[in-house]
Amino acid sequence: MAPRHPNARLRALAHEAGWSGAALARAVNRTGAETGLALRYDRTSVAHWMAGTRPPGQVAALVAEALSRALGRPVTLADAGLEPAPAVAPLPADSPGRALAALDTEPARARPYRLALADPDHLGTGRPSRHGRTSHDGGVPVTRAHVRSAQAMLHTFTSVDAAFGGGHSRTALTGFLGNSVADWLNAPAPPRTRHELLLCASRLTCLAGLMCYDDEQQGTAQGYYLTAVGLAVEADDAPGHATALRALSAQAHDLGHREQALRLAEAAAAHALRLPATHAAAVLGQLAVAAAGQGDHRRALSVLDHSAELLGRPDEDGPGAESPDYHAAAHEHQHAEVRVALGDSAGAVAALRRSLRVHPPGERRARAVVTARLAELLLDGGSLEQACTAWHGFLDDYPLLRSGRADRALRALRSRLQPFRGSAAARGVLARTDSLRRPPAPALC
Repeated sequence: MAPRHPNARLRALAHEAGWSGAALARAVNRTGAETGLALRYDRTSVAHWMAGTRPPGQVAALVAEALSRALGRPVTLADAGLEPAPAVAPLPADSPGRALAALDTEPARARPYRLALADPDHLGTGRPSRHGRTSHDGGVPVTRAHVRSAQAMLHTFTSVDAAFGGGHSRTALTGFLGNSVADWLNAPAPPRTRHELLLCASRLTCLAGLMCYDDEQQGTAQGYYLTAVGLAVEADDAPGHATALRALSAQAHDLGHREQALRLAEAAAAHALRLPATHAAAVLGQLAVAAAGQGDHRRALSVLDHSAELLGRPDEDGPGAESPDYHAAAHEHQHAEVRVALGDSAGAVAALRRSLRVHPPGERRARAVVTARLAELLLDGGSLEQACTAWHGFLDDYPLLRSGRADRALRALRSRLQPFRGSAAARGVLARTDSLRRPPAPALC
């Protein structure tokens, strides 16, 4: 057996972060919880790692991610003196089907989010295909009927996700991508048909990322988003490319990676001049959120105003040019997040109320997320009764949802209202939650 050598790199990074062994272990456990893993590492485990014992590859990636967050910069496995893991890279131009199939074969919660992979300097640098290739790995030739089938699936899964949450049909969509779409991408096709298939595959893959993100499977979501970037690059599809980058930015922002979120939002916004107005409004709205998260308030408000102006333009690009997930309600939700970053809670509450007034009826999941956010801000402002009214609205939608984000909001509700159990309004909300608890994810170590 080869001798072990002390891991000086890991020790140095922990020292730079100001972490003891116990603190590093707690950070790894918290990061693992984001992927559904109930880890129980402690200072003894970290001492073994620093002495040269290498943790499992999945845990090593969590160590690097935890250090990335603490230090505010990407930390690779090599930086931390840990074994390299297979990288999730933008899709290779010659293997789109294999990339999708590989994602579908991984265990649902096995892939950790890795900050080092969400580097906009390395995304979308490939060359678009010439759409002239008509043979790939063999198989039955792809026809327009296959493309129409994928387009129908995109419409169906988009509606189901919005109404019932990512956990409802996530495995059905990823299975469709990993089997049918992967095979079609590897089969011969006429140039125009292949181009149309790439366009639809990119959108389906980005939707799969959204479903995984909504179900709090952050690393798997990142993998699908990155693959969607690669598909969009091969298709020379600016809207698809910008949409995937916007999704990566929103994910990074939600996880607290504010600098990376801004860089990804800027990369998405670089496509704005090539986008229909609604798509451009969507990417600029996320840029406003990301800029506010970095404390650039003037830029955030300016970009937000530009997003609103684009959203208000008449459709100049013909039918289908609109972005199906971006509308006035989504814009007001972004407006609220900008206002929160500015310290303007009253403005954020007003924006969330406007969002709910114009929310599309079929988007139950987004409505629940917005309503829960409104309730938390109202409670922060001392309006217990109004917060409870908002939480009742959230609970009206919750039973039909399969969404990790909705589950997180329910846990926050119970935690936030416990100190107010003496209030009849709070007791009424808490009583409704008693029958809504779902079993926790299985513990792994």
